[in-house]
Amino acid sequence: MDKKARRAYDKAMNYCEKGKINKALNICEDILLEGLNNSSVLNFKGLLLYQKGELNEAITIWNMNRDLNNDNVARNYIKDAVADEKRLELYKRGEQELKQLKVDKALELFMRCVESDFNAIKVNTGIAMCYQKKGDFYKAKEYVDKALRIDKGAITARNLQKELEESGIYIDGENSSKGVLLGITILITVVAIVIGGYTVISKYKNVDSNNIAEEVKKNEGDVNEEVKESEVKGSTQSDLEVSQEAKNNTQKNGFNKDKAKLLIDNNDLVGLFEQLKDVKQESISNEDFEVYEKSIDLMKNQGVSQFYENGLRSFNENNYSEAKISLDKAYIYCEGNSLKEHILFYRASSASKLPDSSDAIGEYEEYYKLYPKGVYTQEALYDLTLLTNLVDKQKSINYAKIIINNYPDSIYANDTIKGIANE
Repeated sequence: MDKKARRAYDKAMNYCEKGKINKALNICEDILLEGLNNSSVLNFKGLLLYQKGELNEAITIWNMNRDLNNDNVARNYIKDAVADEKRLELYKRGEQELKQLKVDKALELFMRCVESDFNAIKVNTGIAMCYQKKGDFYKAKEYVDKALRIDKGAITARNLQKELEESGIYIDGENSSKGVLLGITILITVVAIVIGGYTVISKYKNVDSNNIAEEVKKNEGDVNEEVKESEVKGSTQSDLEVSQEAKNNTQKNGFNKDKAKLLIDNNDLVGLFEQLKDVKQESISNEDFEVYEKSIDLMKNQGVSQFYENGLRSFNENNYSEAKISLDKAYIYCEGNSLKEHILFYRASSASKLPDSSDAIGEYEEYYKLYPKGVYTQEALYDLTLLTNLVDKQKSINYAKIIINNYPDSIYANDTIKGIANE
């Protein structure tokens, strides 16, 4: 390799290390225009194509190097690449599973592809998309970064990075400064509270101890009198009357406080959901309200998580009717929960796969209204295009155009969608 070619080759290597893979490829092309007798450049170009997922092109380059230059490294590359044909098939299957929202299956297939560097940009991006859809944004970031380290210009990976930035996963210098300022503000507030509390305690320390003792004694006497009075009043009403009143309250509002308490103690979330079904808050009596409120809080936290997980499991097992039942339960209590976006989407997607998919359009539209740039926006628009195409042609055309205009490089901007958009 002459000096000029060596400088160009080093420059290509430098571009590769900086994630500018296409610039590195262009330099390789320029070097090879001078002659195909440069084994190192041919092998390097093949490796770059290999990482981009262009297997046949990479093998062609290595075959050329083997035949023209009798290069043993190229022979080894060709030999190793045989296994990558299977990985390419795994990747394509993973893409299809992801398109059908079988996220766990897609993730499993993509993970089997990472055994080599072949197709590394697309594989890492696919894994990132899976983790994003599972709500694990930090894992998604990890694999987006891996893809972008190879190719900073990878469109899908960059779009995914932008979505993660909007979720607050990437923190820039300005946000870091804001975080520091917020931390200082909190620290000052805490110090102020501690100093204030110490001042109050100091004031009480100055009160005469004899006065405190007399006050405590007086309060004890008052409490004892109240307890005695309560006992007397309680004895005037029989246990039967109390039981009857509780029964009447239960019949009136449908909420059984004692049963709810037992369900809470046993962490029976399904039973508690049934107990709360059709109960209106305004009908709850004051004495039942504490247990009712505790029941609702349990539903909003543990209940939503459990119903969502059950729904997602059923969805991945293609049991869409069971998935819909679980996700409908989660939907009732999901307001303010971080899982809300996932619940809305999978609820709509489950509905779309049932024989009667009439609910799916409204549920997808609710998702798109709340999350126009959400994790599942492309999938929601795709299904909306196909579903509305049967009942509202103009709506279908509008949704198809949104996909084409906003997501031209998406796997959902396929020939079917383009055909609808052009109607």
